[in-house]
Amino acid sequence: MDRIRVVLFSEVNSKLGSPFLSMLHGHPQVDLAAVVTSPRGKRCSYFTEDSDQVDLVTQGAALGVPVLRPASVNNPAFIDELEQLDADYFVVGNFQQILRERLLSVPKETAVNFHPSPLPRFAGLSPFYWMIREDAEESLVSAIEMAPTLDSGDLLMQHHVPLTGRETGLDLRTAQERANVLMLLDLIPQLAGRSLVRTVQDPARRTYYGRPTDEDHQLDFHLPVAVVERHVRAAYRHPGAWNADAAGRRIRILSADPAGAPFPAAASPGLIARDAQGAVYAGCADGWLRILTTESDGREVPVNSTAQLLAGDRLVSPRTPSPAS
Repeated sequence: MDRIRVVLFSEVNSKLGSPFLSMLHGHPQVDLAAVVTSPRGKRCSYFTEDSDQVDLVTQGAALGVPVLRPASVNNPAFIDELEQLDADYFVVGNFQQILRERLLSVPKETAVNFHPSPLPRFAGLSPFYWMIREDAEESLVSAIEMAPTLDSGDLLMQHHVPLTGRETGLDLRTAQERANVLMLLDLIPQLAGRSLVRTVQDPARRTYYGRPTDEDHQLDFHLPVAVVERHVRAAYRHPGAWNADAAGRRIRILSADPAGAPFPAAASPGLIARDAQGAVYAGCADGWLRILTTESDGREVPVNSTAQLLAGDRLVSPRTPSPAS
């Protein structure tokens, strides 16, 4: 069987792009023609705060794979350059420029995108954040044939990602990356055999989310305990969920426990209390949320080891009209 020629598209610091690059370069059925990555000075915000970093430029050079860094992948001159590579497929994993229609027509077979959500649900950006925040009951990763409308193409394959209900956004992002790598390994034989099985997405089931904003990360203690705790987990580790105290200082809450507190009833939303052992709680709509760790000087620390959130303090929440998540 002839080897397929592939061009990989991924962000320069992508934790998904790095294993994709290694796998495609080393796979016996693949000829990796090039890697298209971020322009100089641009990095994907998902990974900038991770303690361990990757660099697709350095990795590609070490493997002898040409690395291309256009300011815009849809520039006609760059598209002409890609056409010279004679690619059968584009493989796209965590690449944040939109591939327009002319560019998608370049590969002889098709362009395949690996998306970390159970499409057609959770299309768009940062699905790992929104899935935790919205209490998703299942997680899948999806390989789709790319179309001009974002995340709307035919499904080619999906892999299940087990959920425990206690994941943080970072936990889910990492699990989805691993699942996508395994899915690429399963999909390569279908790419090589030109035997892709396409399933049209149901537009009635589609949900779409944009990049989370600073306002999305602000906690609202007028919501129920379980909802506030999910919002904390969704924003972990960076940027972290936050609130401001009465003095206007921003407090980043990194972990919390929805377990019951040793108080008879919930106080007003945002009110801080401490028990006899020094554990810290915040009042919510239907009870108390124990706050476990916060950020201090860039580090995650136990809240009871700092002077943050003293009993009687109040965290300022946006007023919410209903307890919806």
